[in-house]
Amino acid sequence: MAALATERQRLTEAEMKFLAVLIILFFYRSWQGDNPVRSVFSFTDYYGWFSAKNLTTYWRFGLCVVLPAVLTLILAAELSNWLQGIVWLALSLVILIYATEIFDIEQMFDDHVRWLRSVSEEDQLADVVQRQDDFQMTHIYEMFQSIVPGLFWFLIAGPAGTLFYVFTIQYLDRLDEDDPEVDLLDSIVFWMEWVPVRITGVLFSFVGNFGPTMDYWLNHLTDTEESHSVHLSIMASIASEKPDYEDDVEAFARFAEFETHQLKSLCERALFGWLGVAAVVVILGW
Repeated sequence: MAALATERQRLTEAEMKFLAVLIILFFYRSWQGDNPVRSVFSFTDYYGWFSAKNLTTYWRFGLCVVLPAVLTLILAAELSNWLQGIVWLALSLVILIYATEIFDIEQMFDDHVRWLRSVSEEDQLADVVQRQDDFQMTHIYEMFQSIVPGLFWFLIAGPAGTLFYVFTIQYLDRLDEDDPEVDLLDSIVFWMEWVPVRITGVLFSFVGNFGPTMDYWLNHLTDTEESHSVHLSIMASIASEKPDYEDDVEAFARFAEFETHQLKSLCERALFGWLGVAAVVVILGW
């Protein structure tokens, strides 16, 4: 009976993870305005308090990032039995919402499309191509980083995993470029995002142009040299079906507008593919 109860608790926690992912995905797509949790808790104030104590760099990271994650891990373990996991779910949603970077995706893409429609023969083709490439690389990675790694580490390690990731990102953003911690934290972030990037690539292939995208994915599966933003941009571009265009600036602008709509649709479909990943977690009972 004890073993059955333990197994049932594991299954309940897995189901709660799926429900949390479902809620966060709809929150991410529909919420307008500022992040409601970040408006209550400011990491800047939290980080500033420790920075004022003149601690050594690694002690500062331990207190700002590692300690809250460990305390969350302990708290989540204690709350997992409360009201059949509802309190654990509430804690998870608060942390997931905090970890979610909220921005107006529709406006972001609409602004770029309006700029593409304003392109004329007076513009240089190379400049327009570069701006399209920059938009694609920057915004696809921003969309990825704003929610996907947080979801992945939530599925792997619960709310503590999500908190550790987002606090590491926020801590790194507040360091000076010459700070001795930067290289180490860049490596931590890189490896925390490595698996989510690969899973996202698989989702791109399933919801887009499967064959070529999967070929690229397999050929670069173990690559650790290129940045995540480059891999995501290339895989998204391959996965999106695009028409041919003539080699002139206005034709490219029309092509880029079509490509931008395709990329937006691809990212949205791939994002909800993470529901499938969460379903696997439920099935395996993690």
